[in-house]
Amino acid sequence: MLGIASIAIAVGTAFAAPATAEDKKIGVMIYNIGVDPWMNVGVKAMEENAKKLGYEVTVVDGHNDVAQMNAAIEQFIIQGVNAIIVAPADPDSLVGSVLKATDAKIPVVSYSMGISPEAPITSFVGSDEEFIGRLHAEQAVKMLNGEGNVAIMTGILGTAPQIGRAKGEHDALKTAPGIKIVEEQANDWAADKTVALIQDWLSKYPKGELNAVFAHGPELVAAAEYAKAQGRDEVMFFAVDYPEDARRAIKEGTLTATVSQSPALLSKLAVEAADKAIRGEKVESKIIIQNTLITKDNVEQVPADY
Repeated sequence: MLGIASIAIAVGTAFAAPATAEDKKIGVMIYNIGVDPWMNVGVKAMEENAKKLGYEVTVVDGHNDVAQMNAAIEQFIIQGVNAIIVAPADPDSLVGSVLKATDAKIPVVSYSMGISPEAPITSFVGSDEEFIGRLHAEQAVKMLNGEGNVAIMTGILGTAPQIGRAKGEHDALKTAPGIKIVEEQANDWAADKTVALIQDWLSKYPKGELNAVFAHGPELVAAAEYAKAQGRDEVMFFAVDYPEDARRAIKEGTLTATVSQSPALLSKLAVEAADKAIRGEKVESKIIIQNTLITKDNVEQVPADY
């Protein structure tokens, strides 16, 4: 099925009394905005959607530092914001501060990055990360006819997307005993680390010894372009996320496949969930978007997510 739709799962709890026009404020804490283009697009969309609903938004970059992330949430509590949207790096890192927000009757929405079940959030808005990893890995199994050597570049270790996508990939590859994982290293969703890894792997594995590379983000485009420039067209590349450069790379045959995950849609749904909680309405405890596998077969019909 082409396109992306949201699927609401379960039912949360009505949380707070409606806010007045004078105090409509949402605090947003993102684990690390600076290094992640996807998250930058998401934050901008969050601000735009909140503004449409009449909210003032304060965004704090956690710089991938647990102390800074928790301090930001505690500051939001002191400021008396009406809701908090968080994207934590480590699923367990914000339990204490989320508990404090709950005690202060402030609803908390987890955006994209999963959070520990011990943290009493109002709603999680995101993707099924295991499904994402499984989706592009199953495509690789199919295209490799169940035989070959695969290398995996993970995102930031310990984050919910890295954990979930890696599990999905491993689960899919277990169905093909003829496929061997020869490398698995973190690239931290960074293009420079991605290119450094592919340089090392192409040197280590000559033609015929490396058949496919997975990554947990769109930075894999840089690695695919490097491989093509080195005459290593036989290596297939399977990414996650669907920006314009990934769409172009699939059209050109440089990138084999990716999985869509719209940051703008997730931002809209996260703000709407926060707004419902602020207004005292019931909120779904999980709001999961549908992800689509993008290949040369459907790339012309599916516009880029950002």
